[in-house]
Amino acid sequence: MYRLMVSLLIIGLAACQAQNEEPATPDLPSSPVVATVNGVAIYESDINSEISELPEALYQYRNDPQARRQILNSLIRNEAISQQAKSLGLELDPVIRKRINDARRQILIEAAKEWQMANMKEITPQEIETYYQQHKRDFALPEQAHARHILVSTKKQALEVIRKLKMHEADFTTLAANESLDDSNSARDGDLNWFPRGMMVAPFDDAVFSMQAGELSMPVKTRFGWHVIELLGRRAGMQKPLEEVRGEITAILRQQLLEQWYESIEQKARIKILNPEYNSK
Repeated sequence: MYRLMVSLLIIGLAACQAQNEEPATPDLPSSPVVATVNGVAIYESDINSEISELPEALYQYRNDPQARRQILNSLIRNEAISQQAKSLGLELDPVIRKRINDARRQILIEAAKEWQMANMKEITPQEIETYYQQHKRDFALPEQAHARHILVSTKKQALEVIRKLKMHEADFTTLAANESLDDSNSARDGDLNWFPRGMMVAPFDDAVFSMQAGELSMPVKTRFGWHVIELLGRRAGMQKPLEEVRGEITAILRQQLLEQWYESIEQKARIKILNPEYNSK
């Protein structure tokens, strides 16, 4: 098991190791050098950085000497291969150069986002309150119904299902499994779970939301066939309180500020669209 986990770890490292145009630099100036490859240093912090990216299932090996040696071996191999690629002139290939530049640009974009999020102004309670009041409908839970049904081809069949249920000749579970045409939920006793008004086709929806909990419908015709519906429960619509959605609103407002920052950067940039087909009309 240990060897398997370490092998998976090494595969992950090899797949994720990016090609760099310049030798890696340590995360911290005081990080000790643990190896060199043709004079290029590999630091203790490089190992720690790889460990920080481990899946939770492998993170328990972060202080295991053998696991750390395996990580170092992977870093050494990747550095040696990267240097060989440079010596072969592969980084001068236009396709490879584009991939390097694309990766570099994406890293810088993520770094800029992280910087802005860390330096963004705090969202005030008043801003959260204002957003909540202006978007109350977004935080409202609609009325919901919990129903199950049996779908058959004809009204006569639907009436026969109702008769069997009322005469206790068979229960809903058995009839849903043996007679319902709705294969998608017949194994769940015809249970449709909870759904809001408007989720189902109109005749079905109208029937469900006019019923009382525990009630069995008369046959309901839709484009799918004839339904026998049992309403299992109803939930009234409700408004989520501000305290319940405060974190969600904060995230929304922070994202809005980030988008505004992106737009301000774009507006300051000197942009020229050379192909008229791409100009806004």
